[in-house]
Amino acid sequence: AKLAQKIVELSGYDMGVFFANSGAEANEGAIKIARKYGETKFDKKRYKVITLEHSFHGRTITTVKATGQESFHTPNFSPYPDGFSYEKSIADVYKAIDDETVSVLIELVQGEGGVQPFEKKEIQDLAKHLKEEGVLLIVDEVQTGIYRTGEFLASNLYEIEPDIITLAKGLGGGVPIGAVMTKHKEVLSAGDHGSTFGGNYLSTSAGLAVLEVLEGLYENGTISEAFLYFEEKLQKIASKYVNLFSKEVGLGLMRGLRAKSSEIQTEVIENSLKEGVVVLKAGRNTVRFLPSLTIKKSEIDEGFERFEKAISTL
Repeated sequence: AKLAQKIVELSGYDMGVFFANSGAEANEGAIKIARKYGETKFDKKRYKVITLEHSFHGRTITTVKATGQESFHTPNFSPYPDGFSYEKSIADVYKAIDDETVSVLIELVQGEGGVQPFEKKEIQDLAKHLKEEGVLLIVDEVQTGIYRTGEFLASNLYEIEPDIITLAKGLGGGVPIGAVMTKHKEVLSAGDHGSTFGGNYLSTSAGLAVLEVLEGLYENGTISEAFLYFEEKLQKIASKYVNLFSKEVGLGLMRGLRAKSSEIQTEVIENSLKEGVVVLKAGRNTVRFLPSLTIKKSEIDEGFERFEKAISTL
């Protein structure tokens, strides 16, 4: 209860919180809330969930189907649940909404899809339109949440108020935890959803400790200083190695370098590992950086020295 109260306080949203063990579980919970909302709040059932191409929402059967990447929908795990559609852009989402649509599920920065942020105004316009249409906005903040993009939630940064928000990853600081938040507290009844270990003492205690540390670093400006310093270093790399990278992307400490080919992307990641730097593969040939929010300038310096050594011979 203390962690739920703290999350609500920091978010600024009047929401209820349900705890799970992972981001995929949190997204499962979000979809269940949306589906029951569509079943009980309208004369005609609404069930369709719209997501975006290049999205990623989890690896359970339902969340992998919610993911807008065909490469994840292999026959190995079929049949998949129905009721999902994938759109190329925010503009296409408007056209896809019909009388069966209950929600739109989006990441404000597509992590697996290439660390690609959406424009603030297009998200604000979409949120306004969905509210007018009675369609729920679900924001997957499994990667973007917990100060990763600069504010407590990316939803705060974009100045929107979603109907449902999901959290995980950074909330536990390495301890498994997920959370689904919603302002529609009345939708789920007792027994509609549950988790044996959701909200366990270890995970929620870890979550409280994480938020205590990060809130302090946010308030004293340490996090924003790290963001600016890291961005400056990344921009220098992008400008210097135009033979390898086309641009730098992302927000806060959720960053990427867009490699000019998948071969370059692979070589950069492999060479970096040899130098003791762990960078990740993401869509659109992106080399992804997700450093700790507690990272020091000296650690950023060392990391980029090693990274540059890794790529200088390519």
